[in-house]
Amino acid sequence: MSFTWPVFLWLMLLFPLFIGFLVWASRRRERTAQAFADARLRAVVVRQPPKAHLRWPLALQLLALFLLLLAGARPVASLPLPSNKAAVVLAVDTSRSMLASDLNPSRLEAAKATARKFIELTPATTQIGLVSFSDSASALVMPTTDRVKLLEAIDRLKPAQNTSIENAIVTGVRMLPGRRELKPPAELQPPGLSQSDPLQGIPDLPVPEQRQPPADLPPGSVVILSDGASNVSTNPSLPTRNRLEIAARFAKTANVKLYTFPMGQPGGTVMQIEGRSYYVPFEPRNLEQLAQATGGKNTYPPTEEALKAIVKELGVVIRWEGVKTEISSLLSALAALLMIMGAGLSLRWQRRVP
Repeated sequence: MSFTWPVFLWLMLLFPLFIGFLVWASRRRERTAQAFADARLRAVVVRQPPKAHLRWPLALQLLALFLLLLAGARPVASLPLPSNKAAVVLAVDTSRSMLASDLNPSRLEAAKATARKFIELTPATTQIGLVSFSDSASALVMPTTDRVKLLEAIDRLKPAQNTSIENAIVTGVRMLPGRRELKPPAELQPPGLSQSDPLQGIPDLPVPEQRQPPADLPPGSVVILSDGASNVSTNPSLPTRNRLEIAARFAKTANVKLYTFPMGQPGGTVMQIEGRSYYVPFEPRNLEQLAQATGGKNTYPPTEEALKAIVKELGVVIRWEGVKTEISSLLSALAALLMIMGAGLSLRWQRRVP
């Protein structure tokens, strides 16, 4: 226990002085009574209540005074309080293919709108983080309950170049509580890169020595909003399917489920870039396989009802943890209760309130 105003604890020195004064006053009353009354007649004339009837009200009043002095120092204690440990990372694809207009006005704008709706439907106590990914993944907002910060970051999302879904998964997993020190899969490192070198494809997060995920990690989720095409990697020697399988296995080992929202229309579309026509694929199968591999869910199309079902599935993970809390009000309330009890006993036994 710590104190915000520890100087108030010096008032505790007055407490034994006050008790000493009460003892002195009691003995003085006894001596006065002996001086003005015959000892043989005093027991007949003055009825002495049981000592317990005198001591209990006084003890309660003194204990209340002690608690009030302690509350004045503003004590802070670590109390076990329920805390929502549910955490989600939104991974939004910002590759150039997301500019395709098969969703109105574009895949990227549809993904941003879906992300905003997801945030709106999620309980306010759930921590949400944000990742944008194209050639590489960037941790824009660490998991937080600050919805304004998240929405502002979503508004700033801009299109980039290619797509690396596996980088988004690894970065999103490591952003979740308790998983920051997990080392990314070695298979996703560029060929020839030693184990001690940092993984260049996953920025913003340090890479310490490999550690196994703790067994008591709270469940985490990564929600991927993408058109499913993954065409760039830190290890080009691996086929796309293998890279995604490795990333999904990394997420599952860390007790993280992947929820995927495909953005696009079946068959893909054609878009104009610098006066030339390009076919832009839509590959929801990749996203579906990621969700299946981790026990998550693939949702297409991401309607409001579907989003509500996903939010309900993610749920609220309540765990008890010590939270530093000022307990002055608690002590003051207890002191008031003790005063009322002392006054009630005194009124019942002695027909007076001390």
